[in-house]
Amino acid sequence: MNYFILYSGDNMKDEDIFLDKVVKKTNVNKSEILKLANDLQSKDLNNENDIRDFIVSVAKVTNKSISPGKIDKLVSMIKTNKIPRDIDKMV
Repeated sequence: MNYFILYSGDNMKDEDIFLDKVVKKTNVNKSEILKLANDLQSKDLNNENDIRDFIVSVAKVTNKSISPGKIDKLVSMIKTNKIPRDIDKMV
């Protein structure tokens, strides 16, 4: 089950607004964000290695370092469904 889904409806304006918010907040360009979203769609969020790979990919794209402890915490949150459901509030 994928928890991070970009708007996939017919309203491209909503998608653009959402992506623009993410770009502004993260300083990551739209193509990289869409690449991450596509990558996530192919991941099995029940597979710890897939989760770890995705977290590392996000860190690389955002030029952020992430400690092994923080990766462990994020993996645990994802595996136990303790992640925010409303992505729009996070942006």
